[in-house]
Amino acid sequence: MNTIRILIWLILAYYLLLHFVYLVLMALGALQTRRYRKGISFTEFQRIGESNLTMPVSLIIPCYNEAPIIGTTIRNLLRLHYPQFEIIVVSDGSTDGTIGVLSESFGLRRVERSGRRILPSSEIIAVHESEKFPNLVVVEKTNGRRADAINAGVALARYPLLCVIDADCLLEPETLIRLARPFLRDSRTAAVAGVVRPSNGLVLEKGEITDRRIPRTILGINQEIEYARSFQWARIGLSRLRSMLCISGALILIRKSLFLEVGGPWPDAITDDIEFTMRLNRKIHDHRNRRNERLVFAPDAVCYTEVPETARLYASQRNRWQRGTLQAIWRNRGMILNPRYGLTGLFGMPFFLIFEGLAAIVELSAWILMVVSLVLGIASGAEILWMIFLAYILGVFLSLCAVLMTETSLLRSATWGDFWRMIVALLIDNLGIHQFHLICRVIGTIQYLFGRRDLGMAMTRKEYTPLTA
Repeated sequence: MNTIRILIWLILAYYLLLHFVYLVLMALGALQTRRYRKGISFTEFQRIGESNLTMPVSLIIPCYNEAPIIGTTIRNLLRLHYPQFEIIVVSDGSTDGTIGVLSESFGLRRVERSGRRILPSSEIIAVHESEKFPNLVVVEKTNGRRADAINAGVALARYPLLCVIDADCLLEPETLIRLARPFLRDSRTAAVAGVVRPSNGLVLEKGEITDRRIPRTILGINQEIEYARSFQWARIGLSRLRSMLCISGALILIRKSLFLEVGGPWPDAITDDIEFTMRLNRKIHDHRNRRNERLVFAPDAVCYTEVPETARLYASQRNRWQRGTLQAIWRNRGMILNPRYGLTGLFGMPFFLIFEGLAAIVELSAWILMVVSLVLGIASGAEILWMIFLAYILGVFLSLCAVLMTETSLLRSATWGDFWRMIVALLIDNLGIHQFHLICRVIGTIQYLFGRRDLGMAMTRKEYTPLTA
């Protein structure tokens, strides 16, 4: 019985440490963002957008059965304010008429074009160029997963910077400019990540974002808060500590030479963006690498991506993310507590292992131990309720901090109604949604240990606007 009580106190200490670390990361993120804002000027962005010396960018968009939304995504990208860029859409064996939609919308014609295929990828069937937009290229290939499609697109990329985004992503007009700024200011910049937010509440007109609202469902709003807390403020803090080990595949700008040097994303990865980011960190933070390269977070480069708003799709996504995180950690386990990789090995990898990879199992153990201790009379009902209340308060406090910090940024709520809806959502998150999230991750952990490596359910897309160019 004493053993159970000791375990309960150890888990309580774990939760206090978890929330303390996240609070520190968010505080570092806020300080880093404030420092960033003081160092920029709008005339600087104007110069970047107008200069012929600005490094050109190749945008790589892997897609599989994205006919309902791919036209809107491309129209959005064609509106980017950037001196020189190309868009390479890679249809990875789509069977829903994606190529036909693109051909009708953008006037494709087949061309003879080949690139230097340094990275392995499945067979390229055809390459098309747009007659309406000279900087639009569409690649048709056999199916080989997202990473394989990215590698095929990179082979045809002409420019020194690569920007990889998902097929459902929408960018603010100046996103590329803000991503490119660190490369122009510091030659040591290896890659730049930006802010990723849900697109479900956006209003669009011919690819242009005309209104920025939050999702309508509770599950969607929950993810809006989660993206602000974990994928924005905490990630900026991790960047400050040279431990940004998960750059979302929805938005990354990276030197093409380094991308090839790292070997591109692993085609067999469950979540290729996490695994690639860890390998990228392993490459640039190895003390034998004398180039002193660094990863940068641009807090004003914004990308919007569609998030699942049904329980079934959400469960599949979180299950896959959990399995992908465990796979990436295991594949790069040699970095854990390895001083060769500096803070990345001594803090970043242990953080992801303890507070990301194992968090769901620890929390499930806490619930089981609380029930056992209550049944055996080791702890009273009042003690158990106090522990649950403490966990609830800590979660609400972190989410509230994230929402209030976001309200001071350019990503603040469009209306007071949206703001109060987020406050209500974070208050009720621990009354069911968080527990559902926990179950999804626990199942994902068990399935990974039993060998499941598939990608789960495909995301069901919603069409934004009619597909006309």
